[in-house]
Amino acid sequence: MDKFTRNNNPASIAVVVVIYGSKLTSCNVYNTLIKNNIDNISCLLVFDNSQTKQYEKIDLPNGKYEYVWDPSNPGLSIHYNEAARYARQHGYEWILLSDQDTTFPPEAMAEYQKALTEDLDCCLFVPIHKISGDRFLSPVRSCIWKQTTCIKPGMHKIKEYDIINSGMLIKVADFIKAGGYKEDVNLDFSDFQFIERLKRVTKNFIVLNIECIQDFSNNAEDKAKLISRFKKYCQNAANFETRSIYTKARISYLVIKHTIALSVRCKTTETFKILVKSIIKK
Repeated sequence: MDKFTRNNNPASIAVVVVIYGSKLTSCNVYNTLIKNNIDNISCLLVFDNSQTKQYEKIDLPNGKYEYVWDPSNPGLSIHYNEAARYARQHGYEWILLSDQDTTFPPEAMAEYQKALTEDLDCCLFVPIHKISGDRFLSPVRSCIWKQTTCIKPGMHKIKEYDIINSGMLIKVADFIKAGGYKEDVNLDFSDFQFIERLKRVTKNFIVLNIECIQDFSNNAEDKAKLISRFKKYCQNAANFETRSIYTKARISYLVIKHTIALSVRCKTTETFKILVKSIIKK
């Protein structure tokens, strides 16, 4: 990334997007969050993990655009950490993490910016995520056996909820103080791991009046791809760190549940072999 003049607006936001296999302008996040606020974005950081470069020139009238291509596809965590370091170096106090498949409502950016003007004592603001219909994805109350639905906007205890990466608006100073993302938990459970770290520096987070839709329609259907993806899933789970016995139990439950479901879906016992190998390596 090229160096440029340091930003002097303490409430400014660096928007972070990690893309894979698609140009930014074809992604939900661009067409619902970025495009609609192109004049108000002070910094846009795009990390491209695609095997083939997906570079596009994006003109931000009042901001800076940076693009990084990494065909090694290192996941999310390393890029989120790089974005935080970049934001700190160039004077952006906040970073907004976003997924290419997230659809944001028209008022989302205004809600984020409004939250920062209200001088709330909080380092993490998040939207509500749904998958489809009334099925809530995030934030949901932490529970081993099931996840509860319907969270109301306002302040909540961070230790009581699971929160996904996309839509997190995080204060850079607290991001770095918490240790950032654990880079060997680079995709699955990366959000769980980050929140586990963030609990060290804050007790609360705020849910904003923003309702997003997360699209999983591009998930792989090919058996070989599913198995390959599962290997990475197990490795991320094996690298997850926590002092909480309860959290360890939850992660183990989720992994076993996913292993069984994928085994049935693919009609194979290979998933169990992969799981055992990941445990032995650990």
